[in-house]
Amino acid sequence: MLDLSPLLAHWRAQDALFERVEETAWGAVVSDGRYPAIQEPNYARVETRDPVSLAAIETELLPAMARSSSVRSHVVIFFPEDQTDLVAEASTRGERITWDLVMVRDGEPPTPDDRVEEVEEFDETFWRAHAASTRLFDVDEQPTVDQLQALEREVLIPAGRRWFVVRELGEPVAFAAMLALEGSAYLDHVVTFPPARRQGHAEALTRRALVEAVRAGADRTYLLADPGGVAERIYARLGFERAGHLASWLAPIAR
Repeated sequence: MLDLSPLLAHWRAQDALFERVEETAWGAVVSDGRYPAIQEPNYARVETRDPVSLAAIETELLPAMARSSSVRSHVVIFFPEDQTDLVAEASTRGERITWDLVMVRDGEPPTPDDRVEEVEEFDETFWRAHAASTRLFDVDEQPTVDQLQALEREVLIPAGRRWFVVRELGEPVAFAAMLALEGSAYLDHVVTFPPARRQGHAEALTRRALVEAVRAGADRTYLLADPGGVAERIYARLGFERAGHLASWLAPIAR
């Protein structure tokens, strides 16, 4: 597997955009009371390769989640191959462990696709379609959608996050987002609405994002994919390689 240090540097830089980052012996706890329904700014980042217990993490995570009013406990492990006891402990307790494949691409970008355009004006048409797209990621509670959009407007877009779309009859039918930090880019929210699928939109969006990542000074672009899924095969065709895995879980907090 490849070195995940550049991804970790990017991840830390994004975490620094949020209200509070508390460094710990095993990583950090990130919290932001503006967006309590969203897991990305409210979670524990486990980055040590040394053994750490679930109790040690939650001793620092749970008070931070109480301060931010988050009702969920979210933990992301960067080197799960070195945290097998932690993963086993969480799994035994009943947590549903999610495994994400980390993929990375460097070198010259591919040829962009003319069907893709960058979003220059974040108008009502964009936000309406964006809200609809979040439901394809099983986000369907309106307060959560509202906080996701506030996070984009108030934090991520001002920090340089860029959005790309494919439109049909003037309406967005496919999306991708890219943020370059610390010399690396991260690609996510690659999604196509069902009626527009199987037309190569995801590949076209990824090509454009890769071009723009290089122009933004990124030496490499990362993304997460389901291991062995269709998306992994699409990204592999575009030159992405397997770089490692992240393990995570998301659980409700009893108040």
